Amino acid sequence: MLAGVLGPFATYSPRSIEILRIYEINTRAHCRSFADITDSELIEISRLGFDAIWPMGVWQISEGARRLSKVISEDYEGSPYAIPDYKFNSDLGGRSGFRALVKRAHVAGLKVIVDFVSNHMAIDSPWISKHPDFFIRNNPAARERTTGDYFLHKSGEVVAFGRDPYFPPWHDTSQLDYTSAGLRSHVIEVLRWISRHADGVRCDMAMLALRDYIRQYWYPGASDSWLAERMPGEFWKEAIDSVKDSAPDFLFIAEAYWDKEEYLLNLGFDLVYEKKLYDGLVSGNIQLINERLSRPLELLRASLCFTENHDEARIASLFSRARNLAAAALILSLPSSVLIHEGQMEGKREKLPVQRLRPLHAEPVDAAIKIAYTYLLQATSEEVFREGSFAMFEGGPGLVSFLRQNSSRVVGYFGQVSDHWQKFNTIDLNLSPLAHALGAHKRMRVTNLLTSTTGILEQKGEGFFLRAGQLSVDDETRFCLVEVSLDHQGA
Repeated sequence: MLAGVLGPFATYSPRSIEILRIYEINTRAHCRSFADITDSELIEISRLGFDAIWPMGVWQISEGARRLSKVISEDYEGSPYAIPDYKFNSDLGGRSGFRALVKRAHVAGLKVIVDFVSNHMAIDSPWISKHPDFFIRNNPAARERTTGDYFLHKSGEVVAFGRDPYFPPWHDTSQLDYTSAGLRSHVIEVLRWISRHADGVRCDMAMLALRDYIRQYWYPGASDSWLAERMPGEFWKEAIDSVKDSAPDFLFIAEAYWDKEEYLLNLGFDLVYEKKLYDGLVSGNIQLINERLSRPLELLRASLCFTENHDEARIASLFSRARNLAAAALILSLPSSVLIHEGQMEGKREKLPVQRLRPLHAEPVDAAIKIAYTYLLQATSEEVFREGSFAMFEGGPGLVSFLRQNSSRVVGYFGQVSDHWQKFNTIDLNLSPLAHALGAHKRMRVTNLLTSTTGILEQKGEGFFLRAGQLSVDDETRFCLVEVSLDHQGA
């Protein structure tokens, strides 16, 4: 497997990382122009507790990719990840329209993050004619491939389709070659240009630009000395250092898989996708979830957690409402950044391909889940969730449980994120770790942060135990967020 031979892990060096809540907007499906993302929308997104928007698909769409996409479906309009060049989509308002959106977002207190597609360009990118050496071309001495891996460009060059090695080629794209010093220099200038227009980039499939992967997949026949001369170091470190030289606050977010998260963080990325936690939540694998949450705090703080994005199935199509909310509450309660996808809070179930601008079905808003998400976002926006310490503990059978604490508050999450024989509200929650963190000995006050139900809990035997139903947790709910405080009669 490729993932196992991409080189040793480096130990991540902790640094100050801002916890962010990012709202992904499917731009072409959301609006006809950047101007249609209204001030009131931006203010509402900010009011809900988000720190940034990611308008996915802001770049000009390739005409070649658009035409190819119609082979699949007549209503497809090309992939926003098949980019001919880094120019803001003229159909959406171009550069001036995007700059105006950024200015309005900043007024609302929101950063703006855009896509950067490091692995490939569109099949009709002008870069191919101008700089053929920027691309992987037919080279039998370097690699064995079939004709299905390449296309004949109008310039006469035989160019590889862009790809992830575990999947068929993306036939609307052309594969970039990071052993080219000219490409690396050009792409760094593109990133520096983007840094003057946006607050950060979400780097698509970031691990595909790593040196060991390029060597193994694209240049297996090359010698070590040849690679050392052509690509002496990692592109990402060179690029991130260069951009942050002039724009130190510019954010680099890596879409990353193959256990390369920590390695990419060491190259300078601010945040990396937390896909394994997502996988654990979807499969209900509590062992995997606990393993991911037991990593060092600095790695949790550098993680971007999600239960949905444009690449994954709609979470409402996979989970019941109760399990959806338990998973959402979990990631929102972590010392990690969080991504929420447009439509997720409304309970949308149809996954929209990135090439399609309109859903096939009209779906009503799930008002109950929208209200619940609003409460969750508000309840977890407090300082204790942003900056408080984090510790896992055994909260009850079949539960994922952890506490958050700062100088003034102690809160805990208890969640039933997998199928279990016992209803959540009949479980006796073990609040003893919360009591210990608070310094309570005999009595303490317990408050359900979502219902405001409060009660006095007395120690029984060796600890503090409370049945979830006593905190106004109904039969359908599978989690709770509680805060403990000293009772007025003393601890």
